[in-house]
Amino acid sequence: MNFAKPFRNLLVAFLIAAISASSLITGSAQANPTDLWKISDANFKKDTAGYLIPNSVMPGEKVKIYATCPKGTFTLQIFKMGYFDGVGAQLVSTSSSLPCISQTPATVDDITNMHENHWKLSTTFDTKDLAPGFYLIRITSSHGHQSFINLVVRDQSRVGRMVISIPTLTDAAYNAWNGVDAYGNPYHFANRARVISLDQPNSESFGTGKYLLNIQPLVELADKLDLNPSFVTDVDIATKPKILTGAVTFVSGGHDEYWTLEERQAVLKARESGTNLLFFGANVEYWRVRLSQSPLGSNRRMDIYKKRSEDPNTSAPTTRFRNLNLPEQVLTGQMYRCFPATGLFTIAKPNLFIFQGLNLHLGDTFAGILGPEVDNAPIPNSFDGKYVLAAKSPVTCGRYKEKPNAYSSFFYGVSPSGAGTISVGTMDWVTRGLTKEVPGDSYKLVLQTTTKILQESSLGPLGQLHPIN
Repeated sequence: MNFAKPFRNLLVAFLIAAISASSLITGSAQANPTDLWKISDANFKKDTAGYLIPNSVMPGEKVKIYATCPKGTFTLQIFKMGYFDGVGAQLVSTSSSLPCISQTPATVDDITNMHENHWKLSTTFDTKDLAPGFYLIRITSSHGHQSFINLVVRDQSRVGRMVISIPTLTDAAYNAWNGVDAYGNPYHFANRARVISLDQPNSESFGTGKYLLNIQPLVELADKLDLNPSFVTDVDIATKPKILTGAVTFVSGGHDEYWTLEERQAVLKARESGTNLLFFGANVEYWRVRLSQSPLGSNRRMDIYKKRSEDPNTSAPTTRFRNLNLPEQVLTGQMYRCFPATGLFTIAKPNLFIFQGLNLHLGDTFAGILGPEVDNAPIPNSFDGKYVLAAKSPVTCGRYKEKPNAYSSFFYGVSPSGAGTISVGTMDWVTRGLTKEVPGDSYKLVLQTTTKILQESSLGPLGQLHPIN
């Protein structure tokens, strides 16, 4: 028997317990913007990753970090996301070196195919020195591998504020870190997970899930415009029904597909009270899910059977909202149309306020904005209020062009409360349009239109400022 190995393991456990008992983030706040916050493809490795409990807190709450790395040590750096002297992140704190734990593989539920980690606690930290906002925590192991973990620090109040929602549930649905997600891997639908655990790192976008591609461009722009956005997660909205009370605007990013019924009800109630709703993507609020608890806490698992016949909860089955007579058009004014979609973004209402200053004309077209998934406004439409289509764009729809006469639309509606609802109807609006991965005229259109929408919606109910006659 190797007597050195048990002693070493005991020593490591003792050090971890000692560090976990106190506030972790002891490095001084840097308060410096940096363009070196990103992770390269070469450095993002599955052997170095982590997750938080909880991932949305009030300032001063403790956060537990469950991390894995193969050997040596790791450090944590906390970046506040936004717009800082021309770059998208500000380094606010760095930890001392912490001992690695090579964590155990996930357990698998034979019935639901749920993969869930049951890791040892790596450390804890106190968020008392973190201002409200959205943060990425970067794990860097001593052998150079890196990963991000998302953290929301909430404001005491969102009254009069623009609120950006982080789509934790959609992140979970596409998370194949443990080898299987809500779609099966590789895309064998019958082998998909029917229950997804949030007790695992995220496989997409260096650990950030949908954030980097679908939300970060909006966060940078809103911060650059001094709109002082507040942040919540979709789980916050689902479990804290008054969290949007008094908010001037609710913002959903480029991919926000999985919702609970409670989140849907809370967002609709907010609009009824005058909160504007902005949907900068497509395929919004498509799948209904349920939340349940894991051994680490409440709301740490997401039920998503996708077939009513498979779901043991017959009173609240997890299938498409539209199949439950709750079509997404009630919320967004639009319905999911297809994937993949290609076409030219085509102007239908050139004089609408969102296009002010662009000198547009009916039928003007712009490349690179449509796809890969698109929505359109159905006729008749069950949206409660008046609406217009700012753009109506013919698209080639489906892998085999199996959906003829398809189109994508850009929706502006006004509810009886005066709140405005804007739905751009395409995922590439953010992921390509706001990131300059489009021709110059398309980038100008997306940037100026998004700027106008964010600024005007921050002033109050859009329908009062820009009524539809």
